[in-house]
Amino acid sequence: MSKQFQGRHGRAYLFANVVNVTAGPKENRMLITGLHAVADLHCTVCNTVLGWKYLEAFEQSQKYKENKFVLEKNMMTKLESG
Repeated sequence: MSKQFQGRHGRAYLFANVVNVTAGPKENRMLITGLHAVADLHCTVCNTVLGWKYLEAFEQSQKYKENKFVLEKNMMTKLESG
């Protein structure tokens, strides 16, 4: 949905749907765009935190992010086939 997001470790991407992740517990977190209720997303294979899911946005201008997912580019690795 967007390539204009910033994660903890650099560039991040906003998605409507993701696969092969599980969500951690809900927590309120102050992000660049304000306070949000989020849940960290963990890889189902290696359990690495890949990003987060927006559960609730407290500012009206940020409501479009609710139930969307952010994955950080630097936290993902490409599997080599061989």
